[in-house]
Amino acid sequence: MDRRQFIKNAAITSALIAGGTKFAACAAKPRANIRWSMGWILWRDFKGREISLLEAVQNLSDLGLDGIEYTPRKGDLEKIGHTRESFRDLLSEKKLKVAGNYFGGNFHEPEKHDEIISAFRNTVENVKFYGAKNIVIGPPGRGNWSDFNHEVSTDNIPISDKIKAMAPVLNELGRIAADSGIQIGLHPHANTIVEKPEEIDLIMGLTDPNFVGMAPDLGHILLGGGDPVAIIRKYAGRMNYVHLKDVAGDFQRPDFLPNVRELGQGQVDFPDLMKLLKEIKFSGWLNVEQDYTTMTPYESAAKSMKYIKETLKPIYT
Repeated sequence: MDRRQFIKNAAITSALIAGGTKFAACAAKPRANIRWSMGWILWRDFKGREISLLEAVQNLSDLGLDGIEYTPRKGDLEKIGHTRESFRDLLSEKKLKVAGNYFGGNFHEPEKHDEIISAFRNTVENVKFYGAKNIVIGPPGRGNWSDFNHEVSTDNIPISDKIKAMAPVLNELGRIAADSGIQIGLHPHANTIVEKPEEIDLIMGLTDPNFVGMAPDLGHILLGGGDPVAIIRKYAGRMNYVHLKDVAGDFQRPDFLPNVRELGQGQVDFPDLMKLLKEIKFSGWLNVEQDYTTMTPYESAAKSMKYIKETLKPIYT
């Protein structure tokens, strides 16, 4: 969606629905336009052996995915004998698209402002080159692991103050992205300053809905003490991208990897999510982000895709 349409949709949402709790931005669109992707992180961070990006792309194609969440970082393509152009052609050949890309930073630190803006402009250019529309914004780390509640970070600055300092920078990033037809979505994440329901509410209340959307991760919201489906319903009017992650067990900070499961094997209610997406007529990318597996990446991806095909897709369609 281009900037003009993005602003128009946000205005419609505000005018028709108090608090932005209905997904008016997509209400006029036909349903059945969900696309499924997976993150390169599953293959990239696998500990069993080093896996080539080319092998990951082939796995995704073989499993019938629509896309990959990833744009190459500097030097990545040279390792596999590709240029940006040839890698883009390869994705097209495999019938894959780039769903989006992740961008994180210490947005609350004024001294980092120029560096962040420069890096973000490069990310926008790269995302646009691959024809993608989404940038997932990862908040700064929380720190202070000795304090279980983490109301104050390692530098003794209240979490809420850091969130307030971050908000205008996110608005600026959203405007830069919109100028190139890209949309950003804030990504609540365990161990960051936007983790708990009240922190999500604070940052969403401080940012401009015309430029800052939400890219929720169901697993991370659950680990942060929230109800994933309830939070997505609350901010449906700003949701532009979704991370699917299943989790189970008690979260022992800071390591959440032991909590991660393949889809359908944990405590996240994905069928309820799909019912909500159908209700609000969501149209966009659902990205499976599997940070950790006890299987091989291909086995993990295949297990999640089996659950998607047999359980989730029939609910929405």
